[in-house]
Amino acid sequence: MIVYYGSIKKLDYFQKEPAGQKTMKELDTLGIWCTTDFESAKSFAIGTETVCEKSDTEFWEDGTPKVVQYDKPIRGFVYKVYMDEPSLKEYDSYELFMNERDPYCDYASAKKRHLTWKDKAILLNKDEANTLFRKSLTKQGCDGIIIPKMPIETGPEDMYCIFSGDIMQIADVFSLD
Repeated sequence: MIVYYGSIKKLDYFQKEPAGQKTMKELDTLGIWCTTDFESAKSFAIGTETVCEKSDTEFWEDGTPKVVQYDKPIRGFVYKVYMDEPSLKEYDSYELFMNERDPYCDYASAKKRHLTWKDKAILLNKDEANTLFRKSLTKQGCDGIIIPKMPIETGPEDMYCIFSGDIMQIADVFSLD
C-alpha cells in the first residue's frame, strides 16, 4: 500500500509514537495521518515556526536592535510511504469515527447536558482521549484506521491514521521548496 505523508519536518524514518500534525487539530496525537492523494498531503507540509531575531527596523533608545518574534512560513516535505498490508479499521464516515471516539472524550461547555463532538464544545483531554482510543483499537488488532471523505483543509479526502511508524517505510521524499 502506498500513501503520502506531509510534514514541515525532515524525517529519515518514522518515530514509533505519533508525532502530532498541527493541521489535524484535536486528532493530531491519535497517530500518523496520511492520504493516497499527493496534492492533499502538501497541506500538511506547509506551516509556520516561531522565530526570534534582531530587528533591522526597530531599535531601543541606545540604538541597540530590538529582538522581535514572528511566525515564519515553512514549506516542508511530502513523503511517499510504503506499508505492507496493515490491518486497518475502516469507518463508513467521519461521523461514525467521531461517535466511536466520543466515549473517551471529556468536553466543557456552558451547557449542562451530556456533550458530544457535535456540540463543538472544548475538548479537555485531547491527548488522553486519543491515547485511550488508539489503545482500544490496537487491542482489536488494528494498525490504524481509514476514514473516507474526511473533512480536512483542502476538502473531503480519504484519510489513513497509522498508530505506529514501525510499519511505515519511506520510499521517496519530495521537498516543497
